[in-house]
Amino acid sequence: MKKVAFVVAAAMTCVATGAQAVDPHVAVGSAQYSIGISGFVPVICRATVDATVVPTQPGQVSLGSLNEFCNNPNGYEVYADYSPNLGKASLLVDGQKVPLGNAGSTRISKSNRAGIVARSVTLDLPQDVQSGSISFRVVTL
Repeated sequence: MKKVAFVVAAAMTCVATGAQAVDPHVAVGSAQYSIGISGFVPVICRATVDATVVPTQPGQVSLGSLNEFCNNPNGYEVYADYSPNLGKASLLVDGQKVPLGNAGSTRISKSNRAGIVARSVTLDLPQDVQSGSISFRVVTL
């Protein structure tokens, strides 16, 4: 019995000594062991809408839900990029009007931390707008 206990104790000492040589976060005390583990998570951000094709008729057309996901701890911004002929249109994002304008890109939302958000999005097309394209992108802060 003593021989088995000695072998186990010797094995634990070897494991602890080997870990201490490999990782500086391992502390070996007389009766305690602690191991520190660290890792790196890549930043992943995306913005998607439910609708892929909508009719080009004047008035409000639902794009469904704008689903935002970003794990950047410093935050993110969501932009709508659109074709020039949609410059007179606007978006309704959770009931708030966002004019598109002539720039071809406009900020939809901003967050100062990581987040998962779903927003209701509607495209408001005036009478004289022809077909166009709109896409959404995320920029990390």
